[in-house]
Amino acid sequence: MDISRIEHLFLKENYLLALNFPGVDEGGILPLRILAREMIQYKYQAVTETNEGARTTTGTIAADTQEDSSRLTLSTFNLDNILRINNCNNVYQVFMGIKPSAIRQYLYYPFEKSRRNLDVKSIFTKSPYGYIDGFESPYNYPSEQTEMWIPKDVDVGFAWHNPLSTAEQIDINLFIVRYLIKVVRDADTVESILKGKTPTRVATLGGIDSFTYDARNVFNADLIAFDSSREEIEAALAMK
Repeated sequence: MDISRIEHLFLKENYLLALNFPGVDEGGILPLRILAREMIQYKYQAVTETNEGARTTTGTIAADTQEDSSRLTLSTFNLDNILRINNCNNVYQVFMGIKPSAIRQYLYYPFEKSRRNLDVKSIFTKSPYGYIDGFESPYNYPSEQTEMWIPKDVDVGFAWHNPLSTAEQIDINLFIVRYLIKVVRDADTVESILKGKTPTRVATLGGIDSFTYDARNVFNADLIAFDSSREEIEAALAMK
């Protein structure tokens, strides 16, 4: 896999990352520090199941057909989502190459919410917009357009459309950077991040449509709005 288009987006140890959970009233950032990282390439092949539950070696999507949103499962190991994170000290940065080139991928992040919508109309599968295909993000040359940040307790799904006149096998080449992270609890640092004075990668999760995330339960910290006062920053970072 050629990672030259995405390598500049990888974070190194001791870098700062602000996960931005979108929302006008309830959204905010979670300030994190990168402690360590590892890189994983995972070649995922869509599969079908027989009535007996046996895994086949290939799976296809019929011509001019849509597949509704689903997680990336791995039946061999009884995994219903290979991108699910169980450890609150980890986050994934994910990129995806797709083949055949014409196959269209629609993002559901979290699983219940479609993304890349226009205000005038929500995306439905086979929509002529809102997708990424293998022309934009080839199998062995993934695009930064496919970047996703995934923390604990966020499930991501994908819908697919095959616009071709023949049935096709969907193959996905995943490049995953798994980070070990900790919450930044120094109020001075966080205040500097919010004011744009400290270099920090701000990553908005999914898209601009809001979704509920229980940061306190997962990270023992509350989300911090960009216009928070010093007192609000300190309260959000306090351990409970």
